Amino acid sequence: MSWLKEHVGSISEGYQEDLLQKIDADDLPAFLGGNRTDPDDNPLCPSFITHGQKVPKRYYLRHAEKKLSKAPDVEKLTVTRNSKEERCFEVKEPGSYLEWEFETKTKDIGFVIYYIEDAAEEPQAVELIPKQRIDTCYEPEKGLFKCEKPGKCK
Repeated sequence: MSWLKEHVGSISEGYQEDLLQKIDADDLPAFLGGNRTDPDDNPLCPSFITHGQKVPKRYYLRHAEKKLSKAPDVEKLTVTRNSKEERCFEVKEPGSYLEWEFETKTKDIGFVIYYIEDAAEEPQAVELIPKQRIDTCYEPEKGLFKCEKPGKCK
């Protein structure tokens, strides 16, 4: 037990000096080693710091999770064993998102996303998501990619 106290203590000691190297003492709250307090001299500064509270259930990912497969504009595709399927999506506006969700009943599946710039004189495919084998028989593979420029993703 003394080893634990010795090593855990050394981790927490000295943090105030480290903070003061980066933050002016007049801006750092008193409970963190600075000089700043609330107008009522409260060193915890609750007027501008929200201290740990219970996270509201609406922020839980479990409750917020959406099923992409149930979206009305989703494209469903069946890929048979030893076959290859390719889809091309036009990105018209910068900042658009490409979202995917897929699963296999058994084994794994290969997955890659390429980008082809429309304005290029000699269009070349650039790997955005490197080719990989993904085992999705236990849970679906889900992903999201922000497309920075117009072009095509396939």
